[in-house]
Amino acid sequence: MAASLKLNTLYNLMGSLLPIVVSLVTVPLYLRLIGVDGYGVLAIVWLFLGYFGVFDLGLGMASANQFSKLSNHKEMASVFWTGVWTNLVLGIIGAGVLFFLGDYLFEHLFKMSNEMHASVVGALPWLALAVPVITVSGIFSGVIDGRQKFLMLNALGVASTFFLQVLPLLTAYLHGPNLTWIIAVTVLSRLLFGALPMGVVAIRILGAAKPELPQWHWVKKLLGYGGWTTISSMVVPITGAMDKFMLGSMVGPAAVTFFALPERLARQGAIVPGAVTRALFPKLSAGNEYDAREITLHSLDLLLLIQTPLICALILVLQPFLGIWVGWSVAEKAGPVGLIIAATIWIVGLNYFPSMLLQARGRPDIAAKLRILELLPYFLVLWTAIHYLGLIGGGIGLLFVSVLDMIFLFFGAGLPVFMNKIFWQSVAWIFIAEFLAWSFYKAEMAWYFFSTLLIILSIIWVGYVSPELRNTVFIWVGKVAGNKFKEVQK
Repeated sequence: MAASLKLNTLYNLMGSLLPIVVSLVTVPLYLRLIGVDGYGVLAIVWLFLGYFGVFDLGLGMASANQFSKLSNHKEMASVFWTGVWTNLVLGIIGAGVLFFLGDYLFEHLFKMSNEMHASVVGALPWLALAVPVITVSGIFSGVIDGRQKFLMLNALGVASTFFLQVLPLLTAYLHGPNLTWIIAVTVLSRLLFGALPMGVVAIRILGAAKPELPQWHWVKKLLGYGGWTTISSMVVPITGAMDKFMLGSMVGPAAVTFFALPERLARQGAIVPGAVTRALFPKLSAGNEYDAREITLHSLDLLLLIQTPLICALILVLQPFLGIWVGWSVAEKAGPVGLIIAATIWIVGLNYFPSMLLQARGRPDIAAKLRILELLPYFLVLWTAIHYLGLIGGGIGLLFVSVLDMIFLFFGAGLPVFMNKIFWQSVAWIFIAEFLAWSFYKAEMAWYFFSTLLIILSIIWVGYVSPELRNTVFIWVGKVAGNKFKEVQK
C-alpha cells in the first residue's frame, strides 16, 4: 500500500474514531435528559432528514470524481460553482417538500406522543433549512475529498461532530426535553460549524473565491454521473432506515432506541473499510481499469485480515459494553439484536469495495440497478420479520439485505470474493464469535476467558495467513522498542 494511501487512511481513521469518544459520553446523557422514547423520536427525525439528502442527486460524489481527475484550476472552479448553485436549488426544492409533507408523514407513519409530535412539527422550518445545508455541503466535501486533503476534511468533520453532539445536549439540559429546541440548535450547529468552515476551505483549495454562473455542460456531466449515484443513494437510505421506520411505526419509538443504540456501536466496525475506500476512491478514479481492479482485490484481502479480529472483538464485547454504557436494563433488550447487527457490519464493510470500484470507474449505474432489485424482497422479509419477531426482526431484515447486497455488488463489479479462501476462513471466525456471544452471561468468568482466547487466536491466524501484515507489525514493534531503548540510554 502506497505511503500516501496509508497516510490518508490514517487520517480517515482518526476522523472516524474521535467522534466516537464524544458519542460515548453524550449518548447516556441524552437518554437521561430526553428519555428512551425521546431519543427514539430524535433518531427517526435524523433518519428522515438524512433521506432528504437524496436531493443532492449524487452531485457531491460526481464532483469528487471530477476534482480527482482535473488539473486545470479554471475548470475546477467552474465545476465547483456549477455544483454549488445546482445543489442549492435542489436543496431548496427538497426543503419545500419536507416542510409541506413533514406534518402528515410524522403524524401517520410513526407512533409518538402528542407532545413529541407537536415538538417535531414545530421544528419543521429548521428541518427544511437543513436540506440545502446538506446538499451544498456535499459539493464542499467533494472538493476536499477529490483533491485528497483528507487531514483537513477529517479535522473539519471532528470539530463539526463535537458541536453537533454537545450543543444540542446543552440545550436539552437548559430547556428540558423539548425536541423543537434540540433540532433547531442541531441544524444551526451543522450550518455554523460544518457547512460554512468547509465551504471556506473548499474555496481556498481551488482559489475560486469569485462566484461564477453555472455552466450547462458541467450540469449535464455531473448529473450524468450523479443520476445513477442518486438512484443508488436513494435506495441505500431506504435499506438503511426502513428497519427503524418500520420499528417506529409497528412497535414504537422505544424499539427504535433499542435498535439504534447497538447499531450505533456496531457501525464503528465499518470505520476501517470506510477509511480505506475513501482514501482509495481518488486513486481508482484517476487510474486505469486493470490497476483499479488489482488494487481493490489486494486491499480487500488486507481488509478481511484486519477486519475479522476487530469484528469478532466487537461481537463479544457488545453486550457487556452496552450494560456498562447505558445500563443492563437497556442492554438486555438491545443486546440480542445488536449481535445480529454486528455480524451484518462485517458484511457491510466488505460491500464498500465493489461499490467504491463501480463508482470510481464511472459505472454507478450497475450498483443502482442491482440495489433496485433488492428493494421488494427486502421490504417483504423486513415486514414479516418485524411483524412476527418485533425488535429481533429488524436485525434479521438488515442481515438479509446486506447478504443480498454482497452477492449482487461483488457479481456486478466482477470481484471473485466467494472464491477467496481468506473470505471463508473469516466467515468461520465470525460464526464462532456469534455462537459464543449468544451464550453470554455477565457473571460467568469462563465466558470472558474463552472470549479473550478467541480474539487472541484470530489475531494469530492473521499473522499466519499474511506474512505482509506480520512483517509490518514486527517492523513497527522493532521501531517502537528501538526508540524506547534509546530513551533509556539517554
